[in-house]
Amino acid sequence: MLKFIFYIFFLIPICFLNNWFILIYCFFFFFFFFFFSNNLFCYYFLVSYVFGLDKISFIFCCLSIWICILIIFSMLSIRLYKNSYFFLLFTVFLFIMLFLLFLVMDFFLFYFFFEGSLIPIVLIIFGWGYQPERLRAGFFLLLYTLFFSFPFLLSIFYIYSCFGSFFFFFGFSLHSDVVMFFILMSFMVSFPLFGLHIWLPKAHVEAPVSGSMVLAGVLLKLGGYGFIRMLDYVYFFILNYGFFFVGLSMVGSLYISLFCLIQSDLSVLIAYSSVCHMSMVISGLFSLTTWGVLGSLIFMMGHGFVSSGLFFLVGLVYDRLGSRSVYLIKGLIVVLPSLTFFWFMFCIMNMSCPPSINLFSEMFLFFGLVSWSIMVVFFFFFFFFFFTFFMGVYMYNNIQHTGY
Repeated sequence: MLKFIFYIFFLIPICFLNNWFILIYCFFFFFFFFFFSNNLFCYYFLVSYVFGLDKISFIFCCLSIWICILIIFSMLSIRLYKNSYFFLLFTVFLFIMLFLLFLVMDFFLFYFFFEGSLIPIVLIIFGWGYQPERLRAGFFLLLYTLFFSFPFLLSIFYIYSCFGSFFFFFGFSLHSDVVMFFILMSFMVSFPLFGLHIWLPKAHVEAPVSGSMVLAGVLLKLGGYGFIRMLDYVYFFILNYGFFFVGLSMVGSLYISLFCLIQSDLSVLIAYSSVCHMSMVISGLFSLTTWGVLGSLIFMMGHGFVSSGLFFLVGLVYDRLGSRSVYLIKGLIVVLPSLTFFWFMFCIMNMSCPPSINLFSEMFLFFGLVSWSIMVVFFFFFFFFFFTFFMGVYMYNNIQHTGY
């Protein structure tokens, strides 16, 4: 484990060389070095003091490495500006926080690295955002996460005082509904849950393409990762009150999928589609079934690739045309014909068509939620699939073709 940590810390001096391609090569080397040097046949491996790696954290670590590589690719235009090595430094610092977050086995360290990962995101939004409202968007992000995370910190201290430790695999169950509620709400903001999602579209609109990619690709998954780790502790709360969160998520996904059909800004459209998809992930996790949890895990991984890819394409279009409005950039198939294929592929993957892993994850979510309530799930899933499909067709057709 120490070899990986030393490697990512020694990426920091490379940032001051201000050479983007050397850093990209180092990330690629680390990705293959990390991917092929692990024993995937063991449930848990590379255990060292408070660090350890299992199959769930391994998936999210690989996703974090890949998203950071795409971040550097997406912001290559900044190399023409002064002090662009600060952006590389913030990206490496963000990667360190995310990588260590997925390696730790203690909830206090999880909280520490989770809050630490917000610092480079806010700095990237402040420094490389597009509009002056980026300050407000960054403060929104900090306000929502810190306001709901502080009770989580108090809950961690309370559990430390009662049990002396708060490891992922300690095995005790909590019986205080207040403590379990505060713990769950800190994760629900990161998803985000419908009603707590106001910060996400603001952050996506004002953030640069790299900030949007890491928000959609990794930071939205931190809530799901923490939730899966916390399932043993908050089992009784989910058993008693899970119906409220499942119902709110299903109604929210239906409402936001309708709201997506009137959006003109591509970043807002993709951000709201992320909220819509994450609502189904929340429903699958609260169903407490093997199919639901497995489907949520696969969906988070697939959504990390698809959503970050869509934001990457939006960044390409914005750098060349200076607009993200679907009314101003119509007819991209004439201007950028080679990009049309990638728009088509990512749009159909966002619609969960057969080539993508999202289809299998939604099938798993459907099987898991059918055991929860067959009539409600059939009703909501029918409209969710229909409006998600319509959302993808609306986005692709309005961007690529000139007709209304």
